[in-house]
Amino acid sequence: MRILIVSDFFVPHYTGGGERRYFEIGKRLVKRGWEVDVICMKIKGVKEKEDIKGLKVHHIGPVITDPPKRSLLNFLHFILAAISWILSHDYDIIDAQTYAPLLPAFIASRIKRTPMIATIHDVSSTFSDQWIQSSKVAKLAEKILLKLPYDKIVTVSNATKEALVKDYRIKPERIQVIYNGVDLSLIDSIKASRLPDTLIFVGRLAPHKHVDHLLKIVKELKKEIPNIKLKIIGDGIEKNRLLKLVKDYKIQDRVTFYTNLKYADVIYHMKESSILVLPSTREGFGMVLAEANACNRPVIAYKSGGVVEVIKDGENGFLVEPLNIESLKEKIKILLSDEKSQQEFGEKGRKIVEEKFNWDKIIEEVMKTYKVLQFK
Repeated sequence: MRILIVSDFFVPHYTGGGERRYFEIGKRLVKRGWEVDVICMKIKGVKEKEDIKGLKVHHIGPVITDPPKRSLLNFLHFILAAISWILSHDYDIIDAQTYAPLLPAFIASRIKRTPMIATIHDVSSTFSDQWIQSSKVAKLAEKILLKLPYDKIVTVSNATKEALVKDYRIKPERIQVIYNGVDLSLIDSIKASRLPDTLIFVGRLAPHKHVDHLLKIVKELKKEIPNIKLKIIGDGIEKNRLLKLVKDYKIQDRVTFYTNLKYADVIYHMKESSILVLPSTREGFGMVLAEANACNRPVIAYKSGGVVEVIKDGENGFLVEPLNIESLKEKIKILLSDEKSQQEFGEKGRKIVEEKFNWDKIIEEVMKTYKVLQFK
């Protein structure tokens, strides 16, 4: 079977949850003898064609110098380039993720009569990326994109499925939930020792991630927990503001930023840390939570979207009401002061990941979905 994946960007040049999901699915399909092409936007300095673990990755359309700051013109250019690509190639299934890839994939799939899957990570009334600046435009664009008559919709959590049914009146039978997963064998191959009193955040530095809440907490806890440290892994439009806050809070010796890390290095830093914290108010799934649990590390997150499907409160981590910084701080204090609970939460989290979020199990469900759609 020949599959086309349409994504904004792709690993290793941009490693969001969606890009990581497609990479993990794609490389497993290739191992099973399937052909997988990927089309995505160009990033400055990246070759137009790459072979990544057997996936044929084609960077098309505009050259993006700063991925988080795509313009509307970049978006329109990519739509045209993607339509042109799909019309000139033959595939059995097209799988496109939110948001930019959906429109060109849908248009071209209808012309070519190729079955298409829309992979939807989360639902929001505004776009966090800068390629649409007006919230009114964003709301209209999202409504149009999500209500298109795709052959199949796949969501990464029940929370996203429920939002599509409730807010967009999409029939539930059109939607299938296939969770994100974790590469356990890769994670187990990476060795690192846990450092005490070390927090870690992994993700885009976007407003809805609220990394500034973590900086405020580190500032307030530095006297009470003298050795507290925070690793921030990621990049995005909030970075300059966060760097300024670090300076204003006088916590330069406590906070370290990392960008453009290889996935193995991200996992290494997770294993070095005591707790992963995700103070995000918009998460379709929260893949980093499952990854941290796979590393036997506890997690703390704001209660949003698919996060509640990863964290069992009080078992593998803590859930906190969104934007409640004081409660978030208290949960961090509780875990940092109790190494036994850290270990127990981490071990429980590992078991949950092995049962629910193992890519080697999830890939079978993905393949079945593709096959059913191909012969529908």
